[in-house]
Amino acid sequence: MRVNWRNVAVAMLSLICLAAGAASAQESFPARAVRIVIPYSPGSVADVFARIVAQNIAAQWNGSIVVESKSGANGSIAAEEVARAAPDGYTWLLVTTFFTSSPALDAKLRWDPVRDFVPVGQICRAPNFFIVPVSLSVTSVAEYVALAKAKPGTLNYSHPGKGSTGHLGFELFKRLAGIDVTAIGYRGYPQMVPDIASGLITSTFLSANQALAQVQTGAIRIIGAINDGRSKYFPDVPTLAEQGFAEAQVTPWFGVVVPAGTPQPVVDRISEALGKALATADVQQKLDIAGCEPKAAAPGQFADIIKADVALWAKVVKEAGITAD
Repeated sequence: MRVNWRNVAVAMLSLICLAAGAASAQESFPARAVRIVIPYSPGSVADVFARIVAQNIAAQWNGSIVVESKSGANGSIAAEEVARAAPDGYTWLLVTTFFTSSPALDAKLRWDPVRDFVPVGQICRAPNFFIVPVSLSVTSVAEYVALAKAKPGTLNYSHPGKGSTGHLGFELFKRLAGIDVTAIGYRGYPQMVPDIASGLITSTFLSANQALAQVQTGAIRIIGAINDGRSKYFPDVPTLAEQGFAEAQVTPWFGVVVPAGTPQPVVDRISEALGKALATADVQQKLDIAGCEPKAAAPGQFADIIKADVALWAKVVKEAGITAD
């Protein structure tokens, strides 16, 4: 067989040019404004966390990062849009619990957290706390469980939406404790918190900032920290592990992902910028004030966190008998 070396040379030159062009494009990234899509409304904690990080990264790159809200369908509207975006690094998605619980809760889900996205990195962890109204005569998780067992079906708990940590986290706790507590769903925290303070709701999980505001009014009591260690926000509050329920410790996290197919050098560049932002005292302080403990995680580590949570929430949904929409 005769080889046409001229054609081979042309083909090789074309490949070299394409590779050089791709490398050049990646090296110049970002050449235009980047967009971070938030799956919640403007002013939400997710929006606040995204803007804190975006401001720092934009300064690093001497560029522009636009934060855009796409709320609805428990985060699926935002996730689907980003999953279908060009895999060029210019569209990011801020993710939290919804990202890993949605596959178990939505039978018609048109995106997959593992298949359709590439993890960039974790931003922070938002400690949650086990809350009861002061009108409920319990001061520890053990006393709460004892009351629930003595009066099955009479206590309730609230959550801000199906698939949230407040929902699935409490269902996990219920199963481990072997108690019957009725779930009351709300469309967010603004409507839910007043009912907790009044005693209409007898338990819930709240973030540090939400809990602090209610503690200051004297309306609620914190009986446990739902984290893998005591939180600096309420250091005197024992964890669920300290009270015998280590498996119920689930701390909501926030992170960034991009569409599958995004070139690895671009992912690495974004991850590097995110890591630098989280290492600065200014970003750490702002996140801390907003109630989220800075907690960086590189792409590989963040991927493991996502996969572990997908498996966890699928198990909780199945064992709790929660039906998919």
